[in-house]
Parts: sequence; structure tokens; C-alpha cells
Amino acid sequence: MKKSLMWMTIIFCIAIGTAQAQHSMPSYHPAPSYHPAPSYHAPAARPSYHAPATHTARPAAPARQSTPRQSTPRQSQPRQNNAGHNNNQRNNQHNANRNGTRDHAHSARNENRARHTRNNQRRHDHRDARGAYRNGRFNDRFYGAHFGPSHAVVFSTPGLWVGTPYGSPFWWGGVQWGFGPGIFWPSAWGMGDGVYIEYVPGVGYVLANPAFPDTTLAITADVDAQPADEPDQQ
Repeated sequence: MKKSLMWMTIIFCIAIGTAQAQHSMPSYHPAPSYHPAPSYHAPAARPSYHAPATHTARPAAPARQSTPRQSTPRQSQPRQNNAGHNNNQRNNQHNANRNGTRDHAHSARNENRARHTRNNQRRHDHRDARGAYRNGRFNDRFYGAHFGPSHAVVFSTPGLWVGTPYGSPFWWGGVQWGFGPGIFWPSAWGMGDGVYIEYVPGVGYVLANPAFPDTTLAITADVDAQPADEPDQQ
């Protein structure tokens, strides 16, 4: 029994020593594989040398001739206020326009008053003419106040004459007159005033010219025609 225990102790010691010896030995690593050296490459050729470009020198500028500057005496002028001058011009123009507008309005107002007076006079004369006209002629009172040698027809007289001078029809004495069919102003009479309206028994009303007592121009009265008012001036 003792011998068996001794042999077992020896075998155990030998096993422990063998295990320690294997553990202490270095592990084996295979040698690295061989790689050939890289191939040789010759260095690149150096760039060729280029000389710097040459520039032509700029020619020197000619020397400036120094001419003495003529000095002129500075004239002292009073400083003008342009803003005030422009304002004065605008004010003057505004006043002129205002005065012109006012004068035009004043003139138009006066002219319109005169037109209204003439229109009223024609309407009044027309009413009188209609009342005085019987059986193709005017009574003696109205005839003596508007016609005959003492009442010469004045062409283009405002308010009394309305129409084309020396033409037909025309307005005179509150009545519209017209030449007979195919009758025109006699060329021998010329273009002048002095003619008058006269009543010739058996003929009717005519235009008579003192310079031509043997020549008359037959006319007719239209007492139903209404007088046309002159329009107002704007």
C-alpha cells in the first residue's frame, strides 16, 4: 500500500513537470512568405526650361510744354435766387391766366346779355308783326315803324338782320322775308346798304333801291316763322 502511494506520487510529479515544461516552451510560428522587391521606375524627365518673354519698353511720353495759364479777373456778379425767380414767374403766369379767364368770362357774360336782349326784341317784334298782319299786309302803324324809305335794311345788324346778306331768307323787322321763286339779288345793285322794304299795291312787298328807282325785288313775308335765338357764348 505504501509502495502504491509512493508510485502514484512519483507519477503525479512527473505529469506536473511535463505540463510545466510544455507550457514554458515558445509556440511555433511559420516564417513569413517572401515578396519580391518592387520594379524600378526611372524618375520623370525634368521640364524643359523656357526663358521669360521679353517686353518692349514703352517709349517715353514727350515732355509737356508748360504754358502759363492766362488768368482772367473774376467778375463779381450778384447771386441770383433762382428759386424765387421761378416762383415769381409761376405767380405771374398764374395771375395772367386768372385775369385772362376772368376777362373772358366777363366779356362772354356781357355778350350773352346783349344776345338775350336781341332775342327778346325779335320775339317781341314777331308778336307785334303777327298782330298787325291782316289780309297779306301790315297795318299802317306797324308798317310806318319798321318799313319804308326811312327804315333802310342794314345787313348783318345784330338783332334786326339774321341770314345771309344779299340772300334769302332773312329776318328783318320781326318778320322772316324770302325772295320769290327764281329771284336773286340783282348784280347791278352791288353789295351795299340803302335798300328798304316797300309795299306796292297790286304787287305786294318788294325790296327797293334808291339808286335804281325803276328796279324792285319781289319778297314775301312769313309771319308764322318763329325767330331763331342766338346761342349763348361759352
